[in-house]
Amino acid sequence: MRLAVSCIALAAAFAGMSAVEGGELHSYPNGVPVRRNSYIVEFHDDAHDAHLDTVRNHPSVKVKHHHGHLFKGMTVTVDGAGIPQQLSKHQGVKRVWPNRIHTLSSSKYSGKGSSQTLHEKTGLLKVAKEFGLDGKGIKIGIIDTGVDYGHPDLGGCWKEEGCPWQYGQDFIGDEYDEHSDDPVIKPNPTPMDCNGHGTHVSGILAARGTEVRGIAPNATFGMYRVFSCGNGNGTSTDDSIILQAMEAAVKDGHDIISMSLGADGAWGNNMLGRQATKAVSKGIIVVAASGNAGDSGMLTAGAPATADGVISVGAVNNWSIRSIPMTISTSSTTFNVFKTNSGSPEQEFVFEKKTPIVAPKDSLGNTNGCNPFTVDLTNKVALVMRGNCSFIEKAVFAQDAGAKGIVVYNNVGGSLEAPLVDETVKIPITIISKDDGENIADVASQGPTFVSASKDVYATFTNDKGGLMYEFSSFGPTPELDMGVSVCAPGAFIWSTYPRKMGNYITMSGTSMATPYVSGAAALLKQARPDMSVSEIRSVLTNTAKPVEDPASKLKASPYQSGGGLLDIYNAVKSRVQIDPPVLAINDTQYAPFTGVVHRISKDDIRWAIRTLKIKNTDKTKGLRISMDHAPASSVTMFNTTGMIIDSILNVDNDAAVLVDTEASAKNTMPRVFSLDSNQYIAPGMTALVTVTIASPLGLDDNRWFYGGYLNFTMQWSGESTKSNYVVPYAGFKGEFNKVPIMAPKSSGFPAIVNSDGDFIKDVSKLKVSAKNPVEVAFFMNMPSKLVTSELIDSSGKPVGYLAYGYSPLVARTLPFYTEYYTSDLDGSVFTDKELKNSVNVTAGQYHIRLSALKLFGNIERPSDFEVWNSETFAVE
Repeated sequence: MRLAVSCIALAAAFAGMSAVEGGELHSYPNGVPVRRNSYIVEFHDDAHDAHLDTVRNHPSVKVKHHHGHLFKGMTVTVDGAGIPQQLSKHQGVKRVWPNRIHTLSSSKYSGKGSSQTLHEKTGLLKVAKEFGLDGKGIKIGIIDTGVDYGHPDLGGCWKEEGCPWQYGQDFIGDEYDEHSDDPVIKPNPTPMDCNGHGTHVSGILAARGTEVRGIAPNATFGMYRVFSCGNGNGTSTDDSIILQAMEAAVKDGHDIISMSLGADGAWGNNMLGRQATKAVSKGIIVVAASGNAGDSGMLTAGAPATADGVISVGAVNNWSIRSIPMTISTSSTTFNVFKTNSGSPEQEFVFEKKTPIVAPKDSLGNTNGCNPFTVDLTNKVALVMRGNCSFIEKAVFAQDAGAKGIVVYNNVGGSLEAPLVDETVKIPITIISKDDGENIADVASQGPTFVSASKDVYATFTNDKGGLMYEFSSFGPTPELDMGVSVCAPGAFIWSTYPRKMGNYITMSGTSMATPYVSGAAALLKQARPDMSVSEIRSVLTNTAKPVEDPASKLKASPYQSGGGLLDIYNAVKSRVQIDPPVLAINDTQYAPFTGVVHRISKDDIRWAIRTLKIKNTDKTKGLRISMDHAPASSVTMFNTTGMIIDSILNVDNDAAVLVDTEASAKNTMPRVFSLDSNQYIAPGMTALVTVTIASPLGLDDNRWFYGGYLNFTMQWSGESTKSNYVVPYAGFKGEFNKVPIMAPKSSGFPAIVNSDGDFIKDVSKLKVSAKNPVEVAFFMNMPSKLVTSELIDSSGKPVGYLAYGYSPLVARTLPFYTEYYTSDLDGSVFTDKELKNSVNVTAGQYHIRLSALKLFGNIERPSDFEVWNSETFAVE
């Protein structure tokens, strides 16, 4: 849906009050849903009540909520164009934010993943056995869809004596509709879950049953419900509701706030990110999901996860999956196949009796089922290959031929997601893997083949990707080349609790599932080490993790996706080292011959950086001997060789998004690390400095590749035979980040002038803009920018003013799968100030639009730091 943007400012300035100046107005691209006419007004901390009154008493403003526990502000609705611009100009106002809508992202599967194996891999079983840690005494606030607190594995109680659920409330109710201009918000007396996501998350943290055992089952919990039921309109919420929940969790005194939500690719200092950082500054551990946009490549980790001080969580695959299988049988063989849930909400993929399965060709002789079938499929299940048309089209063609169900097998490797279909599909539909599909097709070609699937029969499948990165787990870096991800935990194929009326248990996948795992780990660490600060806990979880393998390159997975690696709770609890900084973000490099190191790897200039680590031995009685080696990680890119953004990092034809390592290219495609002081002794309670020189890969193109790796420290304390391992992830960009193009290249067709319906103006030179004939400048962003401006320029080259929404700070990257774009509007008037308050009519004449985007690490005061696009000349009447 394209959002209408109209900014004809109303006259009316407000009487000035000395003290605090007005602030900024933020905007989002048309593809990012926002609550229409709803804004969050953030005031300066020292703003007076009189400043707040000028907003509260505005005749076109209705205050919906006051904020005060994390920041001074209010959520308002406005009636009339230009009001947000006016509000941003009020004295005492710091920023005005559109009220952004958020939708849940995770995948559901029938069946279960083994918790025993994953708890072994993360060290949880060992921690519970050796130290008896269970979260007791720690308070954890969960912000999610609510919880079925009546579930026997979750205590079966609410705010009773001895109940694990002592805090929380509902902030949204069951009737919220994201498409409504004025959504109904009727909170229930308790945060009962009608969606399932929050109950699943809660089980990972809090379950105390025999079927599911949580990470910190004896902690005290609060559930702050912020998502609606969906009601056919998506499970959604908005910034204002989430902020209310965050403030309540802070007020209730939680030690940890767990947030399995966020905005893909957002700047870490957006509205939610800023308040998460404030919570951290109050001594609260904030854990947030990095996001599930990894298929869109780099710079997809979102806020609040990427905000300063927050623990950002990525996801790895579970090692085994226990699920309801699809059983294939012939006269001579029977075998089970893993399948997804049915994509048809009304039709479960259940065949209690054996049903014939065939692999028919459509009317054009294709196996993908994208054309009508000429064969009779009555009482049969159709097996077709994925691709070339939608799941809906495949299913409709199959059901029109009489099929009782349809199985789609993947056309590439990778994770399986339940196919999305609508009410036109009347038969069950599921997806299986490429290998399984090809095997079934081969078996079916040799004779009668049957399929069956029961509701209650489970089978265990080994996940050959167990312990590897979940491919949809989002990537960093942040727009300023910070890591973006702190640590990973099991998040794909996780078996946990589900609302009783929806089946009690289910398997789900996503960084939403990994986040409570890390929240629970933080609780155990805080229980064991109560004197640790928030930053120390964050560092220890990162530095005691185990780097994840990348089977494609045979190296380590990029730290931009995996952070320190897979969580190791046992190592974290036993840690006796503090490393500062816990990660090395290489956001600037020298370009010269090596200096200060004994090794020389090239006679030419190379890119390199020097960083210094502080390593503190926290054991006050034993000295520590340290040594260091280095493990390179896969280099990754978001650009093909022509500089175009890759649509998906998971599906690239000729230009590999993840560099495949070979013997011929191994050495010059990997970064290298040198240090003269990495092997040394640290006395009890003392700190040592370790300086490292990191050389970026010689054999990779500049301004295209992101590289990284791990500094592996081996620690051995005096008198002990065992050794401990710590890692410091590092990552950087090979080249100059500020030279990477910000806007999509001209070959993409953007930027462009379009009419109010979004249609391209074919001949801009003949365009005549007026209030009755408005236009928009539409553009995609390959990279994020701290500031994007759209100005109207007269025939002499002089700027006349900004277009509507023509001064936008903190602009996020446009993700490849988003079809919407940013726009600024022109209707014959412009704004003479960056707050977009003072509107003037444009004198008739010839003009063009200048679109400017600040380059990464650019200086807003330096014109040469902006990337500029100029439109053709047109007339304004």
